[in-house]
Amino acid sequence: MVVVLIAIAIPRTLLGWGWQGHRFINEHAFDYLPASMSFFDAHQDYVVQHSVDPDTDPNPGYYHYIDVDYYPEFFTGTLPVIWEDMVAAYGYETVIDNGTVPWVIDDWADSLTVLMTAGQWAEVWQIAAELGHYVADSHQALHLTLNYNGQLTGNYGIHSRYETTLVNTYLDDITLGPDEISYWDSLLDSVFSYIEVIYPYVAEIIEADDFASGGDPSYGNDYYTTMWWILESITVDALQMAAVDLASIWYTCWIDAGSPVPGGPVSADVDENDPSFRLLENFPNPFNPMTHIRYELEKSGHVTLDIYDIRGQFITNLISAYQLPGRYTAGWSAHGMEAGVYLARLNTVTQAEVTRLLYLK
Repeated sequence: MVVVLIAIAIPRTLLGWGWQGHRFINEHAFDYLPASMSFFDAHQDYVVQHSVDPDTDPNPGYYHYIDVDYYPEFFTGTLPVIWEDMVAAYGYETVIDNGTVPWVIDDWADSLTVLMTAGQWAEVWQIAAELGHYVADSHQALHLTLNYNGQLTGNYGIHSRYETTLVNTYLDDITLGPDEISYWDSLLDSVFSYIEVIYPYVAEIIEADDFASGGDPSYGNDYYTTMWWILESITVDALQMAAVDLASIWYTCWIDAGSPVPGGPVSADVDENDPSFRLLENFPNPFNPMTHIRYELEKSGHVTLDIYDIRGQFITNLISAYQLPGRYTAGWSAHGMEAGVYLARLNTVTQAEVTRLLYLK
């Protein structure tokens, strides 16, 4: 009884693909990118190493999973996938309690598109890495079920046995096959589509655990050998799907951003009609969590664009560069910040303007 009580107390946030698995998926997503995105390759090491950041950052654990079997509508194809529709149908607390990974992926993808559009490439690689983490989580079947650790069927501990110990044991022997990525017209629909494919693996994993533990109740070498014999096919399939789908999402974001390349111009367009110095209203406004901040420059010079809270405390710098006359757009994500009013301040050597940004959660 004591063992059970201690086990149940283990936070769900600790249950994810092992770090090796996350790095494997982010690394192999690069294999499926088209030649036109070869500039990604120079940042592969960073994206791979930072794939595990969401396991240590302060974001809530419910970002990493969704218990689709809580919702009967999932099995009838009538589950609403738009966030507002889900909250209206089931209530905010219910949706939060059962996990939000599809919408986190959607939000991170929106952020990635905005950052690519604005030419904020340092932030692009961080968000691309974190996006890979959540995409990987949603391809792990035990992140899709109320029975995430076998606690409902007498298979307690299956989560780490399967996705960490088993996968790490055989990961170096896994070879992914050829595949093709695609542009996703509706990212949320595509995420739920692959969840429908992955979810049935839950039953196969539980059945394999029953069989393997029957022959080796101490979970020794024989247990893991039997588990891999049964689950190798679906595990490799899930890892490949994760890598291909992650590459498809990166590709979709890049296309939506206008196919920019690092080192290219940051400006959205150059105003041929002698623009004035103006800091325009951000869009969207209110926003959650990304917004675009637009401004015009009438003279060349050094420009800074900073974000402050309503009390005037500095938050972050978005732009600090020499820029030519024209119209520009910078993206800002308020993810992790408190809801409320923020200030964007545009400065040159001789001019300054401020606009208000409203962040709603």
